[in-house]
Amino acid sequence: MITLFKNMKNIKKPIIISGIPRSGTTPLGGILSSIEGFSMIYEPFNVNQGIIDVQFNYLYPGKNISVEKFQSIFNNLIQFKSSFKKGYLKHDNLAKRIFKTFFGNESSLSYLKAKKNSSFQQLIIKDPFLLFSSEELSLNHKVIICYRPLKPLAASFKRMKWDFNEFEDLVNFFPTNSIKSLRLQACNKISSNVLGAIQFYELFYHYINNVNLNKNLYFFSQQKFSTNPIEEFSKLLNWLELEVSDEIFMLLQSLNKGKSSKIHFPEKSIQHDGNYNKKYSNEYYKLVLTKEEIELIDTFVAEERFELPTFGL
Repeated sequence: MITLFKNMKNIKKPIIISGIPRSGTTPLGGILSSIEGFSMIYEPFNVNQGIIDVQFNYLYPGKNISVEKFQSIFNNLIQFKSSFKKGYLKHDNLAKRIFKTFFGNESSLSYLKAKKNSSFQQLIIKDPFLLFSSEELSLNHKVIICYRPLKPLAASFKRMKWDFNEFEDLVNFFPTNSIKSLRLQACNKISSNVLGAIQFYELFYHYINNVNLNKNLYFFSQQKFSTNPIEEFSKLLNWLELEVSDEIFMLLQSLNKGKSSKIHFPEKSIQHDGNYNKKYSNEYYKLVLTKEEIELIDTFVAEERFELPTFGL
């Protein structure tokens, strides 16, 4: 464990790490949870493996779930009163199913570890599925919202073969006449994965630009983190009122480089490839996206002129 802080205010309130999927929430959570006295729960709102009471991904308080119900689920979590699903997945082999039956999955194991760790002082909840709950959570907790440029995001979705199946439900909570990705369709040269990334990106920006900004919201740039991790992470620590030691700099450097500085491309379908040099994480899209997909994204971004709020940057 790395000792980083001498004092911290509001130590009992959890810190939430959320944002766009594939935008650095996992490495960010890993670094913060390495701090002495910190403990992290991994994706408790993931419908496949998280809390039993969560019936679908991307809870949006006041829209697809009542504010009261959401607060009840969240409060039970931070009071360690939650129950978790087994987390069986279609591609799980027999050995993995047996392990999950008797021991748990990534979410439930992180929850049990935090629950049994009586010495921890600060709880971290790392969960992109809390993105549309950010405004509600920021009323009482510090929320870190991670984001990433659209082209590398689309390449990551395509590499992982991810779609955004929740789009059809979530788009109903936004003015449909302002959602331009509704008119887009996948074809031979435009994959459904890239389309899903565009749809997610658009809903993210519409949501963020309509939240009531406050001092508990912080926007964390995955792009800056990949190229200058020490500077970007130091800004975040300053916002969290933490003091940093030399050890954290070493951890940031080793995490960002990967096991081989010569590998510029992560393996397909591996969610968190620790071997490749993360400095190139926003460049390998050129090898993944088709010419038509890149042109579509460039045109779409130019039309929408996506801009983040300046608060917290």
